Amino acid sequence: MKKTFLTLTMGMALATSMVMTSCGEKKQSAEQAEASGEKTEAPAGKAKAQKPADLKVYKSADLQAQMANDAANVGFDESVISTVDAMMENNKAVKAVYFDHKINMIGTASFKNCPNLEAVYFDEAVDVIGDEAFMGCTSLKEVKVTTSTLGLNAFDGCTSLEKVLLDQQGWKIRDNALANCPALKTIIIPMTIDAIEEDAFKGSAGIEELAIPYNFKDRMYTFCSASKNIKKIYILTPALYQFPTTAAAKAFNKAQCEAYVPDALIKEFQGDETWSGFAAIKPLSESGYFNADSTIK
Repeated sequence: MKKTFLTLTMGMALATSMVMTSCGEKKQSAEQAEASGEKTEAPAGKAKAQKPADLKVYKSADLQAQMANDAANVGFDESVISTVDAMMENNKAVKAVYFDHKINMIGTASFKNCPNLEAVYFDEAVDVIGDEAFMGCTSLKEVKVTTSTLGLNAFDGCTSLEKVLLDQQGWKIRDNALANCPALKTIIIPMTIDAIEEDAFKGSAGIEELAIPYNFKDRMYTFCSASKNIKKIYILTPALYQFPTTAAAKAFNKAQCEAYVPDALIKEFQGDETWSGFAAIKPLSESGYFNADSTIK
């Protein structure tokens, strides 16, 4: 059965919705995740990545597990709709990967433990980034992608990873997807995220700014409780709500943090006693990541 994404209206035009996962849900591989059947276009005005002259382009017929690759810059033609499991695992040559068309899946461990992989360019949507797809890529610095699922351990142990930006499509971030990333400072996810598993960010203790979607207004502080350095939070909500009273939220250091809230609600948040104590409460439109209505720029 295909996953259907519903349009959220909640007082503002938002993007696609995702399915809620309970804390006790049995884990399954990302390959079993039901990806959307809807065609997702690249955001209007999004610039395509500039491809290098020495790009080595692979066709579907070329792909196999543990395939030989001696190229630093790797791309794929439109015959490739999914990468093969473990196809470049442990490859030391690859430094940049280019996906310029829609991909159904990045297979399990496709680029696992590629120590010199510094950049992955996604010009179009990827339905699922599979389990351990980029695990242990210790030179990878930034991920910007439209995807429905980050699989188990997808970026676990990416020790140089500093920023993760997930676009409007999506529904699940699996356990350890962004775990053990000590350099990770920024996590930007859309309001429509509806499933984040308990250990998604485990061991990533350097987080400084993150988005807090409405469905995770209480739990997000628990997910990121290892970080004591959070300086900016982006509150994605259709309405004012009281600041959470969970133990993790109570331990949160408001005084060192700025809260960005939907522009239309700023006076309500500033006037609410439970939100007092923040260094500042500012409009989302000034965040650099979000529009006034909580949608991603």
